[in-house]
Amino acid sequence: MKKFPVNTLESGHYFTKAVYLDEKFILLSPETPMTPELVERLKQWGYHAVLSEGEAVETPMAASADGNETISLAVDQDVKESTLFREAEDFYRDLVAFVERVFTNFVTRNEIPERQIGDMIKRTIDMVRSHRRYILRLSEMKIGEKNYIVAHSSKTAVVSVAIGMTLRQPPHKLIELGTAALLHEIGMIRLPPQLYMSQKQLSDKERQAISAHTVLGFKILRQMSFPMSVCLAVLECRENVDGSGYPRKLTSEKISLFAKIIMVAGSFAAITSKRPYRAPTDGHSAILDMLQQRGKMYDETVLKALISNLSIYPIGTYVQLANGTKGMVVDTNAQNARAPLVRIISGPNGELYAEQPMVDTASDQELRVVRALPPEFGEEAVATQSR
Repeated sequence: MKKFPVNTLESGHYFTKAVYLDEKFILLSPETPMTPELVERLKQWGYHAVLSEGEAVETPMAASADGNETISLAVDQDVKESTLFREAEDFYRDLVAFVERVFTNFVTRNEIPERQIGDMIKRTIDMVRSHRRYILRLSEMKIGEKNYIVAHSSKTAVVSVAIGMTLRQPPHKLIELGTAALLHEIGMIRLPPQLYMSQKQLSDKERQAISAHTVLGFKILRQMSFPMSVCLAVLECRENVDGSGYPRKLTSEKISLFAKIIMVAGSFAAITSKRPYRAPTDGHSAILDMLQQRGKMYDETVLKALISNLSIYPIGTYVQLANGTKGMVVDTNAQNARAPLVRIISGPNGELYAEQPMVDTASDQELRVVRALPPEFGEEAVATQSR
């Protein structure tokens, strides 16, 4: 490839072939013009030249086939994306630390601060509203080693609030829902940790003890005068809509909406989390597994609300498109759960894109998602970028 000195690049000019930062990183496609901002950014990065097999021309060789559907992310936009994810991750760390304090306070002093929990749920609602694309990437959040019950309760609260917002629950109901989700495992804390952290198959007696945690949670919250809607949600959050759950084997019409939401949110959080006895399941596989249980374990309306927030390929999932490019799901498509918005990371031959375009996978058959990729794909891409 030929070298083009950065100080000779002209704003508004195009290249007849792709422009590279080096042999791996595509900087510009032929239909994308050079801009003053990009030239300045290259200088700030310390690049003296770019590479291309083409020539600089005043007009593009061909118009983009997916013009309106493809949005080229400028470098500064990518920085903004990273900043918003970092803000969501910082909030999630705060939430986990708060839940840890609540549970510790309960164990040591037998107190649960309802008002403080309500304030934290209000913050959670605001975060889901303003950073939904980022806060729902829970599998990517780095929080260090935490007690499983603490991390699980935090994830369930976030996902429950997102589902509740999709189901148009009013603000005071969202606070009650979030409170119930955050405290839905409070009864489990009264049980020996070896029961819920066990790596072996439980005996009938041990399973019976585990199934008592919802009743324990209900009694604890009633004694502390929490709203009945919160208490019932905790009591019923392990009921299956076909009547096969516990503790009362209720069927769908008798289970509260909050409990149905927590059942779905908690299951997704559990399936996608690491446990002592198994590795986490990726979000796409988790959604497919849960769809097999719609109308059995899960309420269909609530499950649809989960998918509306995450899509069949949940936000943060790495995917391959029909044209061979690979990327990460960054947003959902309300009209088509199988066609999320994807940020392209690499081309068909593995070349990494420096300026990563976002594509609407519903806009063209060549852009449709054909499969989910393992999380290792993203880790390898990040490692390559850092070298």
